[in-house]
Amino acid sequence: MEYTLLGKTGTRVSRICLGTMLFGWLVKEDEAMSIIKKAIDLGVNFFDTANTYGGGRSEEVLGAALKDCREDVIIATKVFWSPQKPGGSGLARSFVFKELGDSLRRLQTDYIDIYYAHRLDPAISLENVLRTLNIAINDGRVRHIGASTMFAWEFTKSLWVANTHRLEPFQVMQPHYNLLYREEEREMLPLCKDQRIAVVPWGPLARGVLTGKYSPGRTPDTPRARDPEMQHWYLRPQDFAIVERVVEVAKEKGVSPAQIALAWLLSREEITAPIVGVTRIEHLEEAVAVFEIKLSEEDKAYLEELYAPRHLIGHYGGKPMPGDLQE
Repeated sequence: MEYTLLGKTGTRVSRICLGTMLFGWLVKEDEAMSIIKKAIDLGVNFFDTANTYGGGRSEEVLGAALKDCREDVIIATKVFWSPQKPGGSGLARSFVFKELGDSLRRLQTDYIDIYYAHRLDPAISLENVLRTLNIAINDGRVRHIGASTMFAWEFTKSLWVANTHRLEPFQVMQPHYNLLYREEEREMLPLCKDQRIAVVPWGPLARGVLTGKYSPGRTPDTPRARDPEMQHWYLRPQDFAIVERVVEVAKEKGVSPAQIALAWLLSREEITAPIVGVTRIEHLEEAVAVFEIKLSEEDKAYLEELYAPRHLIGHYGGKPMPGDLQE
């Protein structure tokens, strides 16, 4: 395992962050606990969840698995959507404090290392959001705050607001980023590099498409593959052309396509640690072994060559932007 500093926080994290979105519901509790324990054995100390994953079950399983080694691990969770009320969302102070209390209870801890604003709330000013999160920092319930999936201008504004009002800023950005979606290279990644903001991307394997198991005319018959949003995000002809190159490079090096996709991501100097969600221990072991893979500049150029600009996806509460479906 490799380790790095989490931006300017002084916190040392593994360069693989274990994503636990499916734990406790699609990945049953016993198997999820085994995966978490194995992750610790392999050197992973960075774990990501959210209040809404599995209606709170992900946090419960993660908390149970980590309660005996709490001081040795970094736990990140998020707030925006409500796990109890479908359609409920926001960053109003009362909502944030209720969800924070519930997350702490489910995680069986009295503090959270990184507390993310899962999305921005257009009804709440950035000053209000930052003041709310700073209250949680000041009373010891949160150590650092982060943000996920926003425009670079919004993130820049948040840093300005924090500086102006002498508030703790967002120290971590969690963007949507992988070989099939690289729009963050335009503004967000350079901004984070300049401001020494940790970058912890979600979707590094494009919901499994970069594993090579999807191809034109051969997509798994699963709810995810049938999802119109999924088909628009990652199952376009130009996406498959990039995946073919990932598979080709993987064969040349005798590794899996998923490992090539992760190796490419980790080769980017702006990236702190991708969030890797797994459903089996073998997937975890495969992800951790990626540090043995070295991509040449030619390899990286070959993998990147076919990418073309596209509309932003993943913003506005996870919904496609207006007009995005017409791409």
